[in-house]
Amino acid sequence: FNLFEYHLYFGREEQIDEILLKLSRNRFVAVMGYSGSGKSSLMYCGLVPVLYGGLITDSGSQWNVITTRPGSSPLHSLTDSIVEFMVRTRRIDQEDTPIYKAIVNSVLRSGSDGLIEISRFLHRGAGENTFFLIDQFEEVFRYREKAESAEGLNDAQLYVNLILTATNQTAVPAYVALTMRSDFIGECSVFSGLTQKINGSNYLIPQLTREQKKSVIEGPIMVAGGQISQRLVKRLLNDVGNDHDQLPILQHALMRTWDYWVDNHEPGEPVDIRHYNAIGKVTQALAQHANEAYDELSTKD
Repeated sequence: FNLFEYHLYFGREEQIDEILLKLSRNRFVAVMGYSGSGKSSLMYCGLVPVLYGGLITDSGSQWNVITTRPGSSPLHSLTDSIVEFMVRTRRIDQEDTPIYKAIVNSVLRSGSDGLIEISRFLHRGAGENTFFLIDQFEEVFRYREKAESAEGLNDAQLYVNLILTATNQTAVPAYVALTMRSDFIGECSVFSGLTQKINGSNYLIPQLTREQKKSVIEGPIMVAGGQISQRLVKRLLNDVGNDHDQLPILQHALMRTWDYWVDNHEPGEPVDIRHYNAIGKVTQALAQHANEAYDELSTKD
């Protein structure tokens, strides 16, 4: 997800406000939802830009934002993300990456205060805050299940302890948000303290209302300087219906419709049903795109 595309993100403004309130009050929030509900885009394109705007607390807009995923090795992934942030913000030079990875990894493994110490180190002045966004947190459960040694199990628990300790104190301004598929909520009990933490501050992503979906459709097109006919808006809303896993497909169909419109519209013609039909509508847009990509590869061969 591209942070710089936040101006194209519509439909979840109220949800962002609710998440920010929980984060502000608790320094932690677990954002949960079904697969495909838009958890990651909500955080990357909705929450993070608002943080940079200084709209969360009286802390201001000085935010160190570190995004990570547990992946196949949670502590190594966290170490890499922290050092990549340090390089990106010119705290260290690229050639010093190996030594700082060793240092950060050592700090994280030294005890549950590791994230606090990292946050303290990153703060270059008064009023700075550090925010850790842990996407697809359910990967830590898979890592724990596949761990073949006591060290692996200890790493998983330490990873969770780092989060809990950082967000249970107020001396250092460290904040954590994690996204997690809601069907993994029962797994949280395997980690001491995690269930209590999530119970204290969580947000279950609701399904978009019809009006919010209308905003999702119309907003990006207006920002891009185009127009869309109301009959196409109504058609899209009806085609998507209330099926909760249709949002990614709607997004793809809109992108394809827009691209077709750019190349094929008459002067003054809005994005309309004929452009939508041409890309295969919601039901066939993905398959049609895949076929075109395959045909293009075959032609190159």
